[in-house]
Amino acid sequence: MSDTTALDAAKIDIRRWTREERGARVLYTPSFLAEAVELLSRLYAAGQEHRIEREDWAAVTSLPLGVLDALAARYCSRVELTSIELHAARDALISELTAKGLSVRPGLRVAVDPVAGGPRFGYRGQEAPVSLALTGDGWGIRVDEVASADALRIAAPATEGGAREVAELVRKILRGEAPSPFAAPAAEETRT
Repeated sequence: MSDTTALDAAKIDIRRWTREERGARVLYTPSFLAEAVELLSRLYAAGQEHRIEREDWAAVTSLPLGVLDALAARYCSRVELTSIELHAARDALISELTAKGLSVRPGLRVAVDPVAGGPRFGYRGQEAPVSLALTGDGWGIRVDEVASADALRIAAPATEGGAREVAELVRKILRGEAPSPFAAPAAEETRT
C-alpha cells in the first residue's frame, strides 16, 4: 500500500465512521478529522510494512474507530489551559459567533440563541438556545435548559483556531446545515 493509497483508504474509512453524527458521542471539527486521517493512513502504511492489509485490521478491530476514540480522548479530557489561554479561546469563540450573525450571550457558558427558521432543540421541540463551554474536558455543547442532558463533547483544539472551528460547527447546527447532535439516534429497522 503506497502512502497515497493509505491516505485514500484512511479518508474513506474516517468519512464512513463519521458520516452520521445524529446521536453521536463526540462532534468532530475539520482539523480533528484531518489529524485522524493522517494518523490512520500512517497506521495502514505501517501495517503494510508487516504485510497487514486494511482488510486484516477490519477482521480483528475497528482501527478507524480506535483512531477517532484515541484522538478524541486527547481533545476531550485532561485539557490544561492557563486562564489567559481560556479567555483568549472563549473571546475568539464569542467574536466568531457574532461575526457569523448569531446572537450570543457571554458568560462561563456562552449561550447562542436559535436562528429564525432553524431547527428547535428545546424540550418537546420548543425553542431553546445552545450553550458552549471550554473546560478541562475540552469543548462542550448542550441545549441551554435546566432539564438538558450532559454536554456533548466537541473534538477541537482548545485554542483560538479551535474556537473558530467550533463557531462554524455551531452555525451549521443552528441553521440546519449539519445534523442535530441533540436528536435521538435513528431507530434501526427491524428485518423480518
